[in-house]
Amino acid sequence: MKKSLLFLPLALLVACGGGEEEKDYVETEYDIKISEYLEDKSWKPERTESGLYIYKENAGTDEKPGLEDYLTLKYTGYLLDGTVFDGTDGQAVSFPFPISGLIEGWQEGIPQFGKGGVGKLIIPPDLGYGEREAGIIPANSILVFDIEIIDWSSTPPQPEYPDYSPEIEQYISDQGIEGMNKTESGLFIKIENEGGEEKPGLDDFLTLNYEGYLLDGSSFDGTGGEPTTFNFPVSNLIAGWQEGIPYFGKGGKGKLIIPPYLGYGGQDRPGIPANSILVFDMEIIDFSDVPPGQ
Repeated sequence: MKKSLLFLPLALLVACGGGEEEKDYVETEYDIKISEYLEDKSWKPERTESGLYIYKENAGTDEKPGLEDYLTLKYTGYLLDGTVFDGTDGQAVSFPFPISGLIEGWQEGIPQFGKGGVGKLIIPPDLGYGEREAGIIPANSILVFDIEIIDWSSTPPQPEYPDYSPEIEQYISDQGIEGMNKTESGLFIKIENEGGEEKPGLDDFLTLNYEGYLLDGSSFDGTGGEPTTFNFPVSNLIAGWQEGIPYFGKGGKGKLIIPPYLGYGGQDRPGIPANSILVFDMEIIDFSDVPPGQ
């Protein structure tokens, strides 16, 4: 839930969603859609220079989290038509990765709230998942998040996860896979070809082939053999990819077997039941520190 986004304080511009105020920004098609969405809403968010809309029902404490902090929060994510695509079902959850590993809209918006902060983020596609479909989220979707900040910490939460190693090791044995190595986090990696000496970092943008499937062989995602370029950096990918991808250079090929707590955890995703172990076959074609299209 994917990697991202800068770190300058926000310059909030004009209130949106009603009235005929003169706008001091170039209105995009997404601004128009958001304005239409807000017409019958009592809450009026403010638009930032990036195009993010923030509504603060309660700003919370004066102290705010930074990009390297780890959040504990409640949230619900939905589309403009009301379709819910993610959330915590009213339960507080702690992310095992820092705010810098979230989509750009969260990286910009979350630091506007302190502990106890409650509000909404309306995120245009270029600060969300862009032109790529993400589960039930269509390409170029505007995302709405209701959020409540419970707490944060400068250190990652202590994992309280079951040990999936026996199940993964049984799968490796049953499939006759050789050369798998387990990292300290519980990620399993097979390096068929390490590729070039230079390796991608968390801020790089990948071009690659990959297929993702479950232990029963069900495929849930992939490129179909055609290389794709992610329009977000490695830091916006699931934790298992953030850890595993930097093992491979250009031309690198291998396999990642990712336990749930480094994948999608206890949340159901389209084609991915809660607490699923994920298997990825991948080939790194290229990477760059420059976003695609620039």
